[in-house]
Amino acid sequence: MKHIALLLRGLPNSGKTTTAALLRNQLAPAVRISNDSVRYMAQPRDFSDFTIEASELGCLDLALSYLDSGFTPVIDGVFEDIGFLSAQELRFRRKGLRLITVTLEGGLTDLLDRNAARDPLARMDEDRMRELHRQFRPSGLVLSIDGKQPEEVADDVRDLLELVAPYEGSDEPATGAGAEVPAGAEVPAGADVLFLRHGAPEYPAGVYPDPYTMGLSARGRDEARAARHAVERFAPHVVYVSDFRRAEETAALAAGSLGIEARREPALRERVFHGLAGVGLDEVRTRLGAEAERVLGGNSDLCEHGDEESYEQARARVLGFFEGLAARHPGERVLVVGHGGPHAWLVEKALGAEMRGVRRMRWDTGHFSRFRVAPDGVSVEFINRSPEDIARPPEAHKEAP
Repeated sequence: MKHIALLLRGLPNSGKTTTAALLRNQLAPAVRISNDSVRYMAQPRDFSDFTIEASELGCLDLALSYLDSGFTPVIDGVFEDIGFLSAQELRFRRKGLRLITVTLEGGLTDLLDRNAARDPLARMDEDRMRELHRQFRPSGLVLSIDGKQPEEVADDVRDLLELVAPYEGSDEPATGAGAEVPAGAEVPAGADVLFLRHGAPEYPAGVYPDPYTMGLSARGRDEARAARHAVERFAPHVVYVSDFRRAEETAALAAGSLGIEARREPALRERVFHGLAGVGLDEVRTRLGAEAERVLGGNSDLCEHGDEESYEQARARVLGFFEGLAARHPGERVLVVGHGGPHAWLVEKALGAEMRGVRRMRWDTGHFSRFRVAPDGVSVEFINRSPEDIARPPEAHKEAP
């Protein structure tokens, strides 16, 4: 079950712990995230608003981290604040993910009977139980647990998930031909794009490089290998790579362990002047004039040369590719291995800005940026993160790049 985190909430004695453990086993690869366990790791571990909010947020952050690694998180806890849950559901949607909340609702008599059946040291004060029951409000999908064993509740939760989520084992959202979308169901829009810049290239001495033969330097190969763990953690469904050699070598080193054949995509090429390949640098400067140094430094935005691809043609080529991703890979994770120019144009699209000739937004070789490419536009999550930063859990990313 992809792109989905399940949150089981309910009062003490509602069977959340056992039900969550059963669902974790049934939805594997999955992980159970207990709010009680997360809260217990902190000091103080009281029930103040401060500690409860921190532990609940920690549970959701941990769920996002596991989703990135391909797991289905099953979170259990009281989660009394439904306003907090609404904000978290929006947070997941903005990332192209879903947080499905199921409230396990029990009658007061049933909950008191369950409480009385527990070990005396584990029982809750009955007056406290009555107070919690009186103020607890349902949220999300509501499931009655009265008279049910945890196995029955787990089966009921699975039935609810089949109504509002893609079927287990299917790579496609439940919105294909003949599929009916239940009221209120949401399917992640667009594609989650992790954009990796190729490693540092081995520039030829004294000539304009041929992009089809210029590969990675020793440093570039190290950068590509260093990116491997972050790529594996992202767990892409598909990999696209520019057909320039430095990008293909980077993809092979960074994503070769995935068992996914990278798709060579000419639309992802950097804009270069192919007719100059192998021409001496002095001659290049003569032919390009005042813009020569900028071009040789990697910025050809303001230079037009003979019958070579124009700036506008190159930009349209790249953005046309990304605009098609939303339709080709709805709700999927896409790894793109490419170059600085295409990256700059995608950032432009996300910001709604014109930055022709401006390359001040740093994007280092072997580094990552992440985008949401949807039918209605592009948004950017981060720019120029190192592989080490990508490998950290989301809660570690406190500062903008």
